[in-house]
Amino acid sequence: MKNILKTATVLGGAYVLLKGLDDTLEITNYEISSHKIPADFDGFKIVQISDIHSDIVEGLFDAIKNEQPDIIVSTGDLVHHDGDYKKSLDFCRELLSLAPIYAVTGNHDLWRGDYKDFERELWDIGVYTLHSNNVIIHRKSSAISLYGIDDPLSVTTKNINSFLDKEASKLKPFDGYKIFLFHRANWLDYFKDYDFDLILSGHMHGGQLRIPGVGGFVAPRSSWSDKNSMLFPKYFGGYYEFADTKMIVSRGLGNPMIIPRIFNRRELVSITLKHKEI
Repeated sequence: MKNILKTATVLGGAYVLLKGLDDTLEITNYEISSHKIPADFDGFKIVQISDIHSDIVEGLFDAIKNEQPDIIVSTGDLVHHDGDYKKSLDFCRELLSLAPIYAVTGNHDLWRGDYKDFERELWDIGVYTLHSNNVIIHRKSSAISLYGIDDPLSVTTKNINSFLDKEASKLKPFDGYKIFLFHRANWLDYFKDYDFDLILSGHMHGGQLRIPGVGGFVAPRSSWSDKNSMLFPKYFGGYYEFADTKMIVSRGLGNPMIIPRIFNRRELVSITLKHKEI
């Protein structure tokens, strides 16, 4: 009997470990409602991809296609800091058959010496990268605005603050529903008072290791600074709110780390906008 119980315990532990190391794709659906969302945009679907790092999981294209997006947004790190970017470029070309793509840069994108070449090729196929500007998206007789700022490319709090002050000052006002794309979720507190209605972000990889019932465990090294703790980052993945601002942080899709994802499946985020009557 002891041997049977011991075997059962070992098998049970192995099952829990294997479940924790599950590397399959998870789709997280959000419904965001606001009276500022025009009635013409009721049911408008946004699919968010983030932190792909040129590591495209099997079935990702079909999963995005099944969501029937109106637009696709990338919140940084389409590519890794090394390797060939062609895989990500080809994937974006496929995605453009489904919907327009809007992107912001991540730190790994900008670390590449050939990033400008990559972005030029993205532009040529129809991917629009936002650099401290916005685009107006029209539907019928209504419009919403999509904003984006580059990654600050620094771990120094002073430098990041200075960069964001400068870049945020370039953003044009818009009288309507405003969506903001920015790579580093650990800096979301900076944007509390910028009157964005919805902020989409990534970078934190879900904490890489997630402790069930607790949350993400460790932040990416590029986020360590005197302002941000390495362990148990504040924004590691999921849904957050500041007053009237709603924020969604993607756990990311790629897995370039030596440390595997543990209790932290790759995540595709799907958002449906809903008009709410006052």
